[in-house]
Amino acid sequence: MLQEAGPAKARALAREHHTRFYLELPNYVGNLRRFGFDDDDFTGGGSVRLVDAIVAWGDADAIRRRVQEHHAAGADHVAIQPLVANRGLGLDQLRELATVLTGS
Repeated sequence: MLQEAGPAKARALAREHHTRFYLELPNYVGNLRRFGFDDDDFTGGGSVRLVDAIVAWGDADAIRRRVQEHHAAGADHVAIQPLVANRGLGLDQLRELATVLTGS
């Protein structure tokens, strides 16, 4: 997840820090194919469609909505991994999201 409101910047960061790595792993690409993604989705670090499907980005409320979508679709848990431009741990993002996601 990325707390970045601008679509172009969010997708660029997602590609740099996340999708590019996973798209080099055959097991991940195989799973994504089973979800309906194809060769066009795997080039350049991932298509817009692919990046938007696997990386939640935006403000805390947008990320909360994405987590809720996963729960509504049947997930019993959702893992959150902050992606930050400086490759830090994202502890500030996790603290903010903890409040938004738990309501406390």
